[in-house]
Amino acid sequence: MVRNRLISCLRKQLLFLFILPSLTLTLQAQTAAEVSVDQIVERAYQRLAPYQNFGRWQALVVSSQTSADRHWQPEKIRRVTRRMKFDGGLLDEEILEAIEIEKGRTRDITEQYRRQRREELNKLREERKRAEDSGRRPGPGLTLSLEDLIPFSDKNRNRYDFRLKGESELNGNSVYLVEARAREKKEFLFEGLFFVSRDSYDLVRVEVTPANLPSFVREFLMEVDLDRWQERLIMKKVRIKIYGRFLFKSIRRIVEEDYLEFQPLD
Repeated sequence: MVRNRLISCLRKQLLFLFILPSLTLTLQAQTAAEVSVDQIVERAYQRLAPYQNFGRWQALVVSSQTSADRHWQPEKIRRVTRRMKFDGGLLDEEILEAIEIEKGRTRDITEQYRRQRREELNKLREERKRAEDSGRRPGPGLTLSLEDLIPFSDKNRNRYDFRLKGESELNGNSVYLVEARAREKKEFLFEGLFFVSRDSYDLVRVEVTPANLPSFVREFLMEVDLDRWQERLIMKKVRIKIYGRFLFKSIRRIVEEDYLEFQPLD
């Protein structure tokens, strides 16, 4: 009698263990089906609409650029601390410290890097002004607007196919996973995965790649964590992974940036 009861109890427990995963998947599928991908995209766009670009703000930015071997193991690392000012795109920056780590040795390259970045920024400003004066669109690296990065606007939406891939969790919060693929592989378009808060419909992360990669670029992935601060849309963290081949040389880079100590830009 006792043996039969034990067997019956074990059968019920095993049945519950088999049913629970299926029930969980069914509930998740039903939850994801509560809203369509078009509704999610529209609601996310309405949340983004007040932000014409990334706004006027400044922050302390701690970045690292890693040159890697073919196994993506670090060969050389450059770490930079700077204060950056944004007005839609990069407006200005102050290099506070720059170091380079290679073969276990660390050297200070602050002054050298300051000169290099000063020259690069001057060239970018000149190119941006020439583009604006001629009515052309500034090239990559000059500005980065929401229109460029996020395809949810009325203007951009018909250029993409959207698909709801399901739900997940990000930093303890439930998010919708929306995939966007460009219908035509044109310059200045990004495609990939967009993480939309299930509660607020705020866009909290993007994982994208250019729709039209140059032939020498084999891999390019950009991840951006977004947040709101004092009615501004800000970047909290950026990670870029690049793999390219130039003639007989391969280049692998990983760039990571953390944005801290936000302040308004007067």
